[in-house]
Amino acid sequence: MLSNDLLWGVLFLCQTGVGILGNSALLGIYVNILLYQSQQKKPTDLIITLLTVANTIVLLTRGVPMAMASFGMRDIVDEVGCIALFFVNRVSRGLSICITCLLSMFQAITISPSTSRWGQLKPRAPSYIIPSLIFFCILNFLIYLGSILNSQFSRNVSDSKYTFISKSCSILPRGTGVLIIVCLNAMTLRDLLFIGLMSWASGHMVIVLYRHHKQVQHIRSTSLSPKSSAETRAAHSILLLVTCFVTFYWINCSTTVSLSVQTDYSAVIHNSTSFVSACYPLLCPLLLISTDARVPIARYILRKLRGSSARSAHVSP
Repeated sequence: MLSNDLLWGVLFLCQTGVGILGNSALLGIYVNILLYQSQQKKPTDLIITLLTVANTIVLLTRGVPMAMASFGMRDIVDEVGCIALFFVNRVSRGLSICITCLLSMFQAITISPSTSRWGQLKPRAPSYIIPSLIFFCILNFLIYLGSILNSQFSRNVSDSKYTFISKSCSILPRGTGVLIIVCLNAMTLRDLLFIGLMSWASGHMVIVLYRHHKQVQHIRSTSLSPKSSAETRAAHSILLLVTCFVTFYWINCSTTVSLSVQTDYSAVIHNSTSFVSACYPLLCPLLLISTDARVPIARYILRKLRGSSARSAHVSP
């Protein structure tokens, strides 16, 4: 029977391997579209490409060290390596939050009727993508730079609240300076703000899609314009993505709170927190690949679904 550490090591290894393969495949698809298939290019392609890069880095800086530690590799990084992993992981995770929010808001604007207030932003929305991405990079870099400047490396895990990678790599706050309080408040406000914007965008998309469904209920699906169908599919995929992100975010928050109230180091809660934090980067490329009609396997699935729907409609009385 496998020991607990070995079992966790296998889980982290599988999660990281599948996640990196999925993100690498998605990254290759979108880079190919951006470089060689400009006629199929969409404004959201750049957003998804950077989201994929951020998710890949999260998996590498979280899953790989956790797998190595679970397999019994002690002292896998020194002080500089531990702090660097912490910084890169947190910046990438922060970017994942911000970019997912940008993707959901951009899609909400895209499917809004042109006569609505948000629909009027459609022509200008693509020009805001690159400045927004640059702002997100600077924001997260500054937040976690301040956190790093007020932290210290430790191999003592008597206080489990601050364990980051393993028992031999912990990041602890140094003192109670004003900067660390400012950084913690900035992280909290960032998460609440972007989660709130995601939720608003998702609710807006649900309302728009429901109204659209009511308007075309009496029309056969084959009479819908390709653009309308493509926008609807994209909105559905973003809704799935945001739902997935928010679900795992709150689960991760719950396990983190459970970890913080433990008086002693709890390997099960710590491993569970690390595993849940990497579930979104694992599922994100799978959701996007399965719903993008430009991907060969997605085209095949959508064609099969349409064929099945057409046969069902044909045989129904």
